Amino acid sequence: MLAGDRLAAGRLTERHRRTAFALAYRTLGNADDAQDVAQEALVYALQRLPDLRARGRFAAWLRHVTLSLCADYRRRRGTRRLGEPLTAVSEASEENDFAERLAIRDAVAHLPDALRTTLLLHYVGGWSREEVADILAIPLNTVRSRLMAAKRRLRADLGASLLKGKPMPAETFALSENHTSLIQVAFPGASVLSVQPDPEPWQPFTPRVKLALADGTEKTVDFRGDIDPERAALVPVLERLNIPGPPIIHGPVADGNGFLSLCEVPRGENLTLWALGGTPHRIRLATERAFEGIDRLQGATDGLMADPIGAKLPRRTLSDEAAVLTDDARWNADPWLAEEGRARTDWLRDPWFAAALDQVKAAVADIHAPLVYTSYMHFFPQGYRIAPGAGPFDEPLGWPRDPRYGQNPLTEFVYLWGHFGDPLLGLAMVWVYDCYPFVHTGFVEQFLWRRGATRREFAPRLALKALQMVARDLPVTRPTEGGGFWDGLRGWVDQALGWM
Repeated sequence: MLAGDRLAAGRLTERHRRTAFALAYRTLGNADDAQDVAQEALVYALQRLPDLRARGRFAAWLRHVTLSLCADYRRRRGTRRLGEPLTAVSEASEENDFAERLAIRDAVAHLPDALRTTLLLHYVGGWSREEVADILAIPLNTVRSRLMAAKRRLRADLGASLLKGKPMPAETFALSENHTSLIQVAFPGASVLSVQPDPEPWQPFTPRVKLALADGTEKTVDFRGDIDPERAALVPVLERLNIPGPPIIHGPVADGNGFLSLCEVPRGENLTLWALGGTPHRIRLATERAFEGIDRLQGATDGLMADPIGAKLPRRTLSDEAAVLTDDARWNADPWLAEEGRARTDWLRDPWFAAALDQVKAAVADIHAPLVYTSYMHFFPQGYRIAPGAGPFDEPLGWPRDPRYGQNPLTEFVYLWGHFGDPLLGLAMVWVYDCYPFVHTGFVEQFLWRRGATRREFAPRLALKALQMVARDLPVTRPTEGGGFWDGLRGWVDQALGWM
């Protein structure tokens, strides 16, 4: 057949015509559109059939082609909405009740297009996160953040409809002895009403606990595992420097391999999720708040270094950052880098990687910006909290210093500890980690332009962070499937080297 048996190839594609149409219809929600896409997919498959090495993979290959063309079709048309009802969007068992399925379908229909497309491809289409990234031509981290944001919205929207009239479970997370001890020390006689294990995506607080206090009132608190005694001591120092951090109720106390703290619930809304749910004008205001947050973090550097507590923080240079890649002890001392990096030693022997690292080392050797460094999340806007506003934000924001820019001030920095002294390195991490949606709205480019920073200044930082991500997350050999993330990270290294 692969040698040119057109009749057999025709029978093969005809046998799968109904499957292609059903998949396209389920994705696009419109029979005419589905028919067009299915036909295009079958024609493409017939033309490319000689290139298919594994005959038994035709069905899966056709499925990939159909979903890719659906995504392209929606991008071209722009006005179509995915309307497939979801019966399950998490690990919970599927509900067969018709009213509940209608509620889920309605909640999905109200998601922003980008979140809805990603959600349906993964949970309805059955594609892995890597495959969805390849289909939509977006980085893997964007897929992850979209899925988290979509599920959070669905939980919020469905909580009122699906749980109406049903008792909330008393506990959905097994509290440890340390959890309950902290609660009793802070609130003697309190009892637990509910426990939410993952209240917000990408945030360090878990679980969130609703308490019935001894005086008859109720209170909601968060537990955090990222605050050690040194960081706890920094919170009041940074508060005095106009960097409000998490209000710690009690702790931290030793908890296994780390520490546990009982904190107030964060003030305000998650800036990234706030931006995801709004109009372009709302995203624009969120961008302004993020710029302000970076300026405030950097503005606190001198005051932090002058404080006795801040002066004890470890310092390292960009050359030290580069040395992390080649020094096992430094790499393993970094909790985030040490999570992965199975192929790091192979990368160090790779000619492309070695040449790129040498070029970066030469560039950063001339940059004398000391860093006080403790966290990769320092500059991620998703860690900023913003005061919610009553306005719909459907009117264009105006000139710089428009009074409306002040209506939603920053209220808290979730990740207030990080590297001070070089904002461009933090922004490089935002870039390569694909901090959605800010990278996609030109957030980094706007910051560089406003601050008068050139691409040449930014390039060594971008190359350095991209190389760290390559060594941490990628195999040396490009994957045969889902290679978009692999290409993307290497591409950022090459582009940054070109800018240098």
